[in-house]
Amino acid sequence: MSSWSESWVGRQYNDIRGNAKWDAIKLVAGVVIAAAYLLLQKIRHLEYDWWVAGGLFALSIILFFYAGRTRKAGGQQLQNASTGKTNPAITVNPGQPFNAKEYFRISYYSPAVQAEIEARMRNAANQEQPNDREGFYLKFISVGLLVYNYDTIWNVIYRSQLEALLDINRNNGILPLARVRTHYDQAEAANTELYKKANVTLDAWLNFLIGRQLVIRHPSDMIEITVGGKDFLKYLVHWGREPRQRNF
Repeated sequence: MSSWSESWVGRQYNDIRGNAKWDAIKLVAGVVIAAAYLLLQKIRHLEYDWWVAGGLFALSIILFFYAGRTRKAGGQQLQNASTGKTNPAITVNPGQPFNAKEYFRISYYSPAVQAEIEARMRNAANQEQPNDREGFYLKFISVGLLVYNYDTIWNVIYRSQLEALLDINRNNGILPLARVRTHYDQAEAANTELYKKANVTLDAWLNFLIGRQLVIRHPSDMIEITVGGKDFLKYLVHWGREPRQRNF
């Protein structure tokens, strides 16, 4: 019986990693129950590997609380994505300078590992480009900023916003607002309560794409994808990311 429980816990853990966030709490609850049962069986029979079961039980408790936080974060994702807010110190938007003073002011400094990281970076520069260490640092920082920006967008963008961006790109890079709005209307109809609770209006939904400089809204209400918008789509292709992997 205990071997069945062990395999069941393993299957549920894999399911938690692969299933949608909204199902995580139910799955992890099952893991907690199975792990608790396994732990009791081990202790009851005084088996030498009871500590393994205990570890699984402790891990399942941690996953349970993590799943709860993940579910709660779903509503927060709606609010974050609709506002389009970004860290003011880190930007790759053309024409907007990098605010180094603000970046260093609000950044976290690690007393434990920062010196080690700096030493490793210095060694990497000496190995890769000993005659142009400044060029190495510049390339490393530029790639890092770009990835940070695109990762941040990916983490909060709605599926409907991404589908709208793809739709615009497939149609010579420009579409009327009425056509773009259909993506919002479909998502809002399918998630009415969530959109209402987070106050995700059409303007907020569209302003996220505009604020991240993925699209431009012309006075004629034509929505055009930007160079950055096209580059963001290339980034998604590079990492194999698709709209179905996002919510709403």
